[in-house]
Amino acid sequence: ERGEQTLLFLNRRGYAPLTLCRACGHRLQCPNCSAWLVQHRRARRLLCHHCGHAGPIPAACPSCGAEEKLAAVGPGVERLAEEAARRWPEARLATLSSDLHQGAALKRLLEAIAEGAYDIIIGTQLIAKGHHFPNLTLAGVVDADLALETTDPRAAERTWQLLAQVAGRAGRVDKPGLALIQTHGPEHPLMAALAASDRDAFIAFERAARQAAGMPPFGRLAALIVSARDDEAAADAARRLALARPPADRVMVLGPVAAPIHRLRGRWRYRLLAQSPRAIDLSAFVRAWLSRAALPGSVRLEVDIDPYSFM
Repeated sequence: ERGEQTLLFLNRRGYAPLTLCRACGHRLQCPNCSAWLVQHRRARRLLCHHCGHAGPIPAACPSCGAEEKLAAVGPGVERLAEEAARRWPEARLATLSSDLHQGAALKRLLEAIAEGAYDIIIGTQLIAKGHHFPNLTLAGVVDADLALETTDPRAAERTWQLLAQVAGRAGRVDKPGLALIQTHGPEHPLMAALAASDRDAFIAFERAARQAAGMPPFGRLAALIVSARDDEAAADAARRLALARPPADRVMVLGPVAAPIHRLRGRWRYRLLAQSPRAIDLSAFVRAWLSRAALPGSVRLEVDIDPYSFM
C-alpha cells in the first residue's frame, strides 16, 4: 500500500535440498559425496553443492522405477519465490542467488531493485552483503535456525553476523524498518538478543559459552582430516594416527569420528580434533604427533591449525 519493498531471506540455494521417492523412500544422493542432491528446478538439474556433480531431474525413481513419485522436500530460495508468486500474484518479484545471477546480470538486477522496479526481493546470503535499497522497509527471515544446525563452534557467531546484516537491510533514516525472524527456538540467547537488537548480550553469551568449553579465543584447535578412496583404509589410518599421539597433559584429542561430510569427492573422511589452552604451542604438538605417525601412500592427511571450516 505504501509502495515500499520487502525482503524474504532464506540461506539455501536451489528449489529443495532433498528429492525422495514417495513409493520406496529412496533419496537421491551424490555419487561422490555423502550429501543429498539439491534440486534446482529453474535449471532442471540436480546438483551437489560440495563437488559440483550435476544431472537431470529423472522422470522415474532410479531405485524402484516408479514414475511421477519423486517429491521435492524442504524449501530452497527458488521454492520460496514460487510460493510468494502464488500468494501475491500482482507483486513484482526478484530472486537473488549465486546460481541465478552473477557479474553484470547481478549488477543490473541490484540497480533495478534500488530503483524500485521490484516489490518483493527473495534471496540467499548474496542479498545480505552491504547493498543499499532505500525503499526496503520489511525483512523476513525464513528458517533462521539453519546455520545453527552444524558442528561448527562458530555457528552462533556466523548466524548472528548474517541475520544482523539481513535485518539491517530494512529501514533507513527517513523510513523505519521491521525485521521478522522465523525460528524454532525463540528462547535461544542468540534469537533473544536479535529480537532486542542487543549485540552486547549476544557477545556476553557467546563469550561465556566459549570460555567454559575452552574454545577460541580462549583455547586453540587443530583439525586433522584423514581420507582415502576406501572407507576401511581411511578409518584404520585414523585409528592408528590417534594411537600415535605424543603425551601432553594439557592437550585433549577428540576422535577419530566420521567427518560431517563423510565422503567428499570420492574420498572417505575421518576427523580428529586437538584442543589446548592458548599457552600451549599446538603447532609444535602437531608436528611431534605427525613425526610419530606413518600413513600409507593411499591415505591423505590434511592439517588445519585454528580451523575456520569444520566440514
